[in-house]
Amino acid sequence: MIEKGKNHLIFESSTNYTMEMFTEFDKHGTPCIMVTTNLPKKIKKEFNLKQVEFIWLTEADDPKALKGPITDELRDFVRNNKGSVIFIDEVEYLILENGYEVVEEFLVGLGNITHEFGGTLIVPLDPNSITEEISKALSKKFDQIKDVRNIMLTGNKVECPECGAMWHTNIPVCDICGYEFKADRVKPSLASEEKKIPRIEAKISGKLRSGMPVPEPMPEPIPESMPEPVREPEPEREPVDKPAAYDHAVRPQDDSWFNRGVALEKMGKSEQAIECFDKALDENPNDSWAWFNKGVSLHRLGLLGEALFCYDKALTYNPNDSDLMSNKGILLRTLGKTDEALECYERALELSPHDPGIWSNLGVTYRVLGMVDKALEAYNKALEIDSQDVGVWLNKAAALQSEGRFDEAIQCYESILKINPYHPVALRNKEFAMGRSLRS
Repeated sequence: MIEKGKNHLIFESSTNYTMEMFTEFDKHGTPCIMVTTNLPKKIKKEFNLKQVEFIWLTEADDPKALKGPITDELRDFVRNNKGSVIFIDEVEYLILENGYEVVEEFLVGLGNITHEFGGTLIVPLDPNSITEEISKALSKKFDQIKDVRNIMLTGNKVECPECGAMWHTNIPVCDICGYEFKADRVKPSLASEEKKIPRIEAKISGKLRSGMPVPEPMPEPIPESMPEPVREPEPEREPVDKPAAYDHAVRPQDDSWFNRGVALEKMGKSEQAIECFDKALDENPNDSWAWFNKGVSLHRLGLLGEALFCYDKALTYNPNDSDLMSNKGILLRTLGKTDEALECYERALELSPHDPGIWSNLGVTYRVLGMVDKALEAYNKALEIDSQDVGVWLNKAAALQSEGRFDEAIQCYESILKINPYHPVALRNKEFAMGRSLRS
């Protein structure tokens, strides 16, 4: 639980935990205000917020507003509402847009305000999206630090069986894919019977990869313990008919457009990420990583033709990238080109035979082709490598149910529930499979 009257920094891969706690404050009548770059209307609907006030930050906002008008508005709110709660959403994006020093000063100022007037400050942070140095620096500015990345929430939320998005139980329709939860309460949406290849299978098994881990988003100096890459002279250009791949080993530290694009994509801001990758490609047209990551962003937006072009472009410069081949396979499978998708996965496995995600993707494609036995072999191979992959267990259960093998599917759901006892899809589908097993 979050202690009132303190300033909290919460390490979390997503904001599920902190939003659950924030929702509880709102539910019990505590005055609450949120600073966010997301659409307030959607947040209110998703988390069933009643009285929360919002400060909505847009790209047009002046970074100086953090230290001026926004801080003043938050001070007035806390002063006029005893025991109130301030929630700062997507602080990683604020750092990306404004620079760490500006955001640190902003958060320290808010901490002083909440201490003065008896308020509570909540700041969730994904440590993987910023540097370790920034995480450590921020940690020193808060009263309490909590790491909840391994906490599994039960809450009153359900997972959309179509796209995997999490919603409160009062939401009738998923805003992401349009799935109607009301219909699901009448009859469970189960892989095997409703669709040849349900979207949950493609979603979980897809495992779209980015071309590299999120790089340092801030133009701050690298610590001495992390040697800076040496910028070597630009190599001589090869003939036009044989394009030269960008040399990633000497990637410049100030490759800011590419770095910014990767950080934005990790935050789910695909449209903005694409603009950054385009600018990176203007500077370095042969950069396979930029082509790859632009393809990932387009793929997530459903712009499959453009994404395929980017993947092919990246493969021109880097034909031996297993992640690239796997992503191309997912896209081709979505387009119905299953034979070509199989070729991509087989090539990817030649490059990375111990990657469970590629084995799972191969299994999905076999199942689309009606080759269930081969699909199960691929899923089993993936689970030999990583037995904790819930997505693969779900895919295997779906394949088994398509064959009427409900008892074996139930065993898969039980394996999932050992990993996450509250997994909503596994709980629901296990109950459905048990009913079918008794009738079979």
